[in-house]
Amino acid sequence: MLKLEYIPNGIGEILEYYGSPGKVERGRFVVDRNWIADNLAWFGFAFPLRQSWDLKEIRGFYIHKKIGPVMIDAIEEIHEIYGLSYMRRHGLDYWGDCHNPRLKRTNPEPSTHAWAIAIDYVPALGALEDPPTTPWFVVEAFTKRGFSWGGLWDHPDGMHFQACEGY
Repeated sequence: MLKLEYIPNGIGEILEYYGSPGKVERGRFVVDRNWIADNLAWFGFAFPLRQSWDLKEIRGFYIHKKIGPVMIDAIEEIHEIYGLSYMRRHGLDYWGDCHNPRLKRTNPEPSTHAWAIAIDYVPALGALEDPPTTPWFVVEAFTKRGFSWGGLWDHPDGMHFQACEGY
């Protein structure tokens, strides 16, 4: 099992460890294309997930190089234990988002998705502000590797896992 090498706490440590993916200008996030080229990579897996918004099958996604192998390891564990047919039957094969250069929905600062250090896994099981219904084995696959789970936040986001704390 792979684990995150380092888990930054707060914006200062996030910027120091992952770099700056862009800046906020006039209420919008403006991406730094050089940062993307230097820090993101495509990570794939051997079975398909479905995009939650159009059901298109994907076999990987762009994510920060420092966490890609660990994120894939968590998803592969869920697949290895339960298999694709179980995942499909129970709606556990939906992918929501990873890299998305945007601001947080709750305030005008960059989302952890802007750094590509977060994943929204199975959005239907824990939308922002809804009580999370994400199965514990899914939560554990990510948290035992060092990811923080949004389902424990004051304003829960049960689909959200991120490779940092305090932000």
